[in-house]
Amino acid sequence: MKKILYLSFLLLMTSCNSQDKKEKDKIINKPQPVKHKIMNSEYDYKKLISSKTEYFDIKYFDEHKNEDENLIYTDNNGTYINIFGDTESGYFSSTTPKNSLFTVYKEYNPKGIILRKWVNFRNEGGPVGIKYEYDNNGKLIKETDMDKNYKITPQDVFSFCKEKEIDLFSNYTTIDKNYNDNPMNLYIINYRGKYEGKYGAKIIIALNGINGEIQKVTCINGKHNDSVEILYDSKN
Repeated sequence: MKKILYLSFLLLMTSCNSQDKKEKDKIINKPQPVKHKIMNSEYDYKKLISSKTEYFDIKYFDEHKNEDENLIYTDNNGTYINIFGDTESGYFSSTTPKNSLFTVYKEYNPKGIILRKWVNFRNEGGPVGIKYEYDNNGKLIKETDMDKNYKITPQDVFSFCKEKEIDLFSNYTTIDKNYNDNPMNLYIINYRGKYEGKYGAKIIIALNGINGEIQKVTCINGKHNDSVEILYDSKN
């Protein structure tokens, strides 16, 4: 009888250890890389701006701005528009089309002539596409490809986020990029939610922008972000 109980105990422990290992491996195992797909016209952010010289309507802004020198509204097409500035520092606008995951940023000089314009991921995320720069007379002087050395596209990142059930329209979700000062071009996905069953007030996923490999996954919790847990690190 004792022998039977002992064998049963061993089987139970083996089963529990195996189950624990499976749960642990869900996070430790190397995640699948993000796949690159052909761009869908729905996410063609390159059509949101062009190299054309633009002018800011100072008179309209002065007539409609609020006490804080801002003009914030949603137009008839559902586009969210935020404008601010003055005759000393110049004028600035951010425009997010309805149901879009991108925001168009524009900077004008004090005379209302365009200085810079580019497209970002919504929620003040990283830049995508071509950034245009002009002199004080509105002449185009520089074009910078913010997608240079990125093979993985924003649409690929969106598809990955949807697979992970990340709410792309949440105010807690941002997609940033780091480049120039880093040897590896990355997408940085920051959101509130779960990763492989682990909840985080902040989940940060560093994604290689060239081959789609997941470089690092960090889970942050606590009122002052005092709990930091590395869920996956490609270096390990």
